[in-house]
Amino acid sequence: MTQESTREALARAAARAYEAAHGNPLPEPARGLRWSIRPRAAATAAVVIAILVAFAVLADAASPRAAVPLATPALLDAPSLGGPGDRVTVHVVGAVASPGLYELDPGARIADAVKAAGGAQDDADLAAVNLAREVVDGEQVVVPRVGEAPAAGAAGSGRVGLNGANAAELESLPGIGPVLAERIVQDRERNGPFRSVEDLTRVPGVGPAVLERIRDLVTV
Repeated sequence: MTQESTREALARAAARAYEAAHGNPLPEPARGLRWSIRPRAAATAAVVIAILVAFAVLADAASPRAAVPLATPALLDAPSLGGPGDRVTVHVVGAVASPGLYELDPGARIADAVKAAGGAQDDADLAAVNLAREVVDGEQVVVPRVGEAPAAGAAGSGRVGLNGANAAELESLPGIGPVLAERIVQDRERNGPFRSVEDLTRVPGVGPAVLERIRDLVTV
């Protein structure tokens, strides 16, 4: 656009602004190429133009914009970091597809251990195993076959597993009350699983007399 046409466009815009503000058109001499607009008309035009610009800015601010994601899919799918103590290790043996050592998440059940070992074989006696019990780090999970004697500590064996029993189950033993049962659970959590029945004497309150009363009723 040439300088001359620019002046004409500005003159027309000023005339329209003046007419809108005063109700009558700008005098004809002011429509020439020269800037002969009166000061009052120029001020009015400036106010009108400023209002139009303000409306344009507000309309742009109110227009919808694309939402910015708070996290990329790569960040959402990234695995959480965990320390080495966040997993438990169990030894699964017996009538399973792949016996061996397996790492499981905290709170995993015996059923999860059997699944990790490839699942139970066709001749497995799952009714002899408490599949709902939580696993304990370092324990051996034995899945017997139909007709085999249940493994010591397994459900149906008549023995209480010191490394898997909760406080209520420990209270079923003679000479073990609520306080002592809670001590056994806390000791197991602090010091790790019991490696033998005799290890139970490390718990304050479990002496030789108590141990002899429950020796044949517990297992590790």
